[in-house]
Amino acid sequence: MLLSILAIFLISLLTVFFYRKHGNIVVPVLSLFLLGIIAYFGKFLPPVLRGETIVEQVPWIGSLNIHFSFLLDGLSLFFALLIIIFGLLILLYSSKYMEESAQRNRFISYLLFFLGSMLGVVLSANLISLFVFWELTSFSSFLLIGYKHQKKESRRAARQALLVTAGGGLALMAGFILLEIITGSGYDLVKILEQPEVLASSGLHTAAIILIVIGAMTKSAQFPFHFWLPNAMAAPTPVSAYLHSATMVKAGVYLIFRLNPLFQNITLWHDLLGIAGAVTMTWGAFKAFQKDDLKRILAYTTISALGIFFMMTGLGGEAALNAAIVYVMAHALYKGALFLTAGNIDHQTGSRHISQLSDLARKMPLTSVAVIVSLASMAGVLPFLGFVGKELLYEALYHSGHESAIVYLALLFLAGAFFTAVGIDIAYNALLKRGDMHDQPIKEANVLMTLPPLLMAAVSLIVGVVPGLFAEPLLKWSATGIHGVEPSMKLKLWHGFNAVFMLSLATLLAGVFLYFLRHRIRVLDKPYWLGADYLYDKVLRATQWLSFYITGKIQNGYLRKYIATVVMAFSVIMVLALIDGEVLNSLSSEHLLSGLQIYELVIFAFIVLAVVILFKVRSRLIVTATFGIIGYSIALAYTLFSAPDVAITQFLAETLTLILLIIILHRLPSYTLKSPIARLKYLPIAIFFGLTMAITAYIMLNQEKDSALQRYFLDNSISKGKGQNAVNVILVDFRALDTLGEITVLTVTMIGIIALLRFYPSKSKA
Repeated sequence: MLLSILAIFLISLLTVFFYRKHGNIVVPVLSLFLLGIIAYFGKFLPPVLRGETIVEQVPWIGSLNIHFSFLLDGLSLFFALLIIIFGLLILLYSSKYMEESAQRNRFISYLLFFLGSMLGVVLSANLISLFVFWELTSFSSFLLIGYKHQKKESRRAARQALLVTAGGGLALMAGFILLEIITGSGYDLVKILEQPEVLASSGLHTAAIILIVIGAMTKSAQFPFHFWLPNAMAAPTPVSAYLHSATMVKAGVYLIFRLNPLFQNITLWHDLLGIAGAVTMTWGAFKAFQKDDLKRILAYTTISALGIFFMMTGLGGEAALNAAIVYVMAHALYKGALFLTAGNIDHQTGSRHISQLSDLARKMPLTSVAVIVSLASMAGVLPFLGFVGKELLYEALYHSGHESAIVYLALLFLAGAFFTAVGIDIAYNALLKRGDMHDQPIKEANVLMTLPPLLMAAVSLIVGVVPGLFAEPLLKWSATGIHGVEPSMKLKLWHGFNAVFMLSLATLLAGVFLYFLRHRIRVLDKPYWLGADYLYDKVLRATQWLSFYITGKIQNGYLRKYIATVVMAFSVIMVLALIDGEVLNSLSSEHLLSGLQIYELVIFAFIVLAVVILFKVRSRLIVTATFGIIGYSIALAYTLFSAPDVAITQFLAETLTLILLIIILHRLPSYTLKSPIARLKYLPIAIFFGLTMAITAYIMLNQEKDSALQRYFLDNSISKGKGQNAVNVILVDFRALDTLGEITVLTVTMIGIIALLRFYPSKSKA
């Protein structure tokens, strides 16, 4: 499985280089390659349909117990086949739809990269590798949405999608870390799913659930994070079709499905998913009826459908989860076909606005058939798969004993009515009504552009007629991966004239009623400044302003302020650490002042005198000389305390510093703090920092030094380092690479200083 994903990534990279010169053969070769990947995963169907689970592990970061682990059961195999099969159809469609694009090689490459990333998400059995693939889907979707980067709206939409989904990804990563802390499973998803009792008994499970749900909600465009998905319609239509039908937004759905056995006994999990899903479902369906652009209509119906998946997972129970997985398949088929047909219409007519379209059934008959079949499935019309899915949704809610089921049922009925009204609006006004396009020479799209949506529509019809034959075998084992009990799904088209069927019929009638009220309903559309998209813009601008303000205050160009900030922060941290521990107990004035020698007092007096001079003088030359007094006094102290090597280093550093400072004094900007009063505000910081360092040094000198590391260096300095001075051996041998790095930094700094000294800016002639 790892090799198949890596092969997709490799082919994605190679496509960039070969497509321009060999475009005629690249798509057939890629199609055969994807057929091979489908065949590879298809061979796992027999064992998976017997209830077997295949786990594959490849070592990655062994020291952290992180591996490329892959899990293949009914749930992951269903999503994997959905991703690859739809990817193949989108690839064939794109070969003609993007034919006139100058950078179609990049587009195909991004598409394959996205396919591989999504495949990694649904197959990963390690939380770290799952997160890596999760973020790769955000990155690759950023490239796809921003493909038309010359347009401002495409750049904005790509950036918005990346910020929202990657921000949710950070929350998801934090949730994964909490799962590891709770279960101690080494990020192994299989082991984590086996410990629901351990999770429920932990005090961290609430935070873990909230973080994971946020991650899933951002990826699957749940309210209030839904706004990025309609804006992502700036992407080419094949991207929209792939994002909405089988990938990206389905990643969050897959995640909540996969983790449901772990959280299904926790009320918070059900409440968060149920409420978020119900609100998103209703809002998305209502907004879809407000729009005129075909792609934006379909985007909002996708948001609504995603809300259905979240709501049913939140409801819980075998019947609800069975219905959810069936509707995932139904939604993928009708939504993929609808987006591709919207692309056909836009490509052939130059418009995708319903108000500008008309009479397309006669001019584009094949596309129109796919549109009508898919709209019927979306509305839940007999005998399409959408009808089977809607019946199961209604049945699960109707027979549920959950207190919120009646509310969910009413909202699902309303959303279904809006779906029906949207379908009538598109079918009548764009396909059947005679209008301005009646006399225009519009032709049917290319066969590679009509065949994929027709195929999806045909499958929706065939599987709907005999769902028990084609859909049930895999879907029942997929549902088992969600609810964790033995499969009991029984799919059939007709259940008789019962209450659920009457609800389905009432939904269609309500949809017709809403369609005739469309003009009154559409005036209820809120203004832009009340929307989440507007709020996103305001938050983004406020964040940018805040970052500029903070940067202007902190990164202000004054070195003295930088140093003051750093030393103050460091001093506060050190004081807090000392107060928190018991090391301050070792301080005593009697012990501190005992044993002082006269030469130590003389050195101390020199340093204090130099500091006083520094505060009073204004000349930079005197300041530099005074710094030398302090440095040489410290070097003398090193000598008196039997550290000649450190003293020599201090003497050399001090001498070089004095020489360099004197050389560049005349090149420095004017001294702005000439008044002692102006410098007075830095005096408390300096005193605080000095006291902190003095106390820290004194405490460290009085701490126990007999450590294993100390003994190691003393025992091995002569035998391994061939030197009697342990400090020198540590620097030269044991920390040779670190010392080399320090030397390199100093060398680069020196080169930079020399370059600056030799730089003479041209003087203005003005």
